[in-house]
Amino acid sequence: MPITCPIHRKDVLFYVLYGGNMEMISRLIEESVLNIASEYNGDGVKEGLQLMRPQSGDSLYKLQIKFFVLLNEDERMRLHLSNVKSPVMLSLCPHKAERFYDSLCDELIPTWVKNETIPCEAFVDTIRQTYLCS
Repeated sequence: MPITCPIHRKDVLFYVLYGGNMEMISRLIEESVLNIASEYNGDGVKEGLQLMRPQSGDSLYKLQIKFFVLLNEDERMRLHLSNVKSPVMLSLCPHKAERFYDSLCDELIPTWVKNETIPCEAFVDTIRQTYLCS
């Protein structure tokens, strides 16, 4: 079976999961909140999105979770991650993206929402494992 993506590809999701740059993750969250707000104009959506915005005191794990919950709904962010123009980060491989987004939507987010006892660290670890296996 041929490898479809370079093995050492460092895309945006890699940096979100392993880079620890809270400022970068916060910017991505803000962008995603704006994307979703422009697509869904309801007051309830806007109120819910306010809760997803980065707050002072948010841990790295909490920011990572907010990002992936938003990413699950934000098609524009997904397109952006597939077309990154940066000397530091690469675009997300389309094959990896498809597998990862399917797992995020079908397994990760629903399981986490159903079980409030999953610690943030454990959920981010599960996201990391899924990312690596995608």
